[in-house]
Amino acid sequence: MNNVRFLQEQRGMTQDEFAEYCDLPRISIARYSTGAPISRKNAEKIAAACNVSVDFVIGTPGAEQYPPPARDDVAALMADLTPDEQAQVRQYAEFLKSTRKSD
Repeated sequence: MNNVRFLQEQRGMTQDEFAEYCDLPRISIARYSTGAPISRKNAEKIAAACNVSVDFVIGTPGAEQYPPPARDDVAALMADLTPDEQAQVRQYAEFLKSTRKSD
């Protein structure tokens, strides 16, 4: 089963609003919400609008809702920060790592 209805409900939108948000016809969203197959093109539109992976939209087992950003994306974000901001990000990342539960 795909995750279109989940994504729509998560945003608190009607089918009309979600269709407009994704730049798709409402009838397509209505069909997908009941489990109809999604074309790759439309799955890509929904994924882009909702900032999730196409695999999550189409319901691929094990697909994460919010995939972690690629290392290149993080590097690009860091490059735009001042040295002080970069130090703050590093400090926060170290803090997050220190709060992980041991397995």
